[in-house]
Amino acid sequence: MMHHSVSNYFSQRNLKLVGLTLIWLGYFLPWVPHHAAALSMGAYDLADWVMLLPQVQDGSIAIGRLHFLALVSLAVLLTFEITFDGGVWRWLLVIAGLGTMIMMPSYPDILYFRTDLMVQLQIVLVVVTLIMTVSLWYWRSWRWMMLTQGIVAALVGYGALRALLLIRPAMGTFYGVVPEIGLGWYVTLLGCLFVFASGISDGWVWFLERE
Repeated sequence: MMHHSVSNYFSQRNLKLVGLTLIWLGYFLPWVPHHAAALSMGAYDLADWVMLLPQVQDGSIAIGRLHFLALVSLAVLLTFEITFDGGVWRWLLVIAGLGTMIMMPSYPDILYFRTDLMVQLQIVLVVVTLIMTVSLWYWRSWRWMMLTQGIVAALVGYGALRALLLIRPAMGTFYGVVPEIGLGWYVTLLGCLFVFASGISDGWVWFLERE
């Protein structure tokens, strides 16, 4: 009875749903707020804008577009997994599809896919994401799937969140002052923590059931 109570309280599914919702929401909320709307940027905007920074171009700041796009890949995978329940959840395939399109290189960058390494890496990310969605269908019953997802969410979230912290001083050159950290950054952080907690709670419940 105690094990069932713990399982219900720390519902892996509910934690993941909340976390996934927060990741999608946080991704498009401002990570870099500004009173001028044109200078307010979410993670989607930063994925392109970050490549314009001289410090990123010369490699002195070792981050790139994929640090931000990997969040979308994670969100697409988790969204696709929810559609396995069928019914109304299948409509989320639309969201997963739109997320996959977001990862694709924009025009005219895609025209340089033969020579631009970053464009090639974006295409690879899309391909890997699609392969993983298919693999997820076959491996969805794997005992450690939830824990693995939680760890991946923590790593992907850390990469994106840290990327903003690294480029903030460089952004001060353009803004005239080091920009504040926007609400979207914190919402994304919370979302990744919820997904991580869902994996940990699933592993913890399994451990209790073994006792």
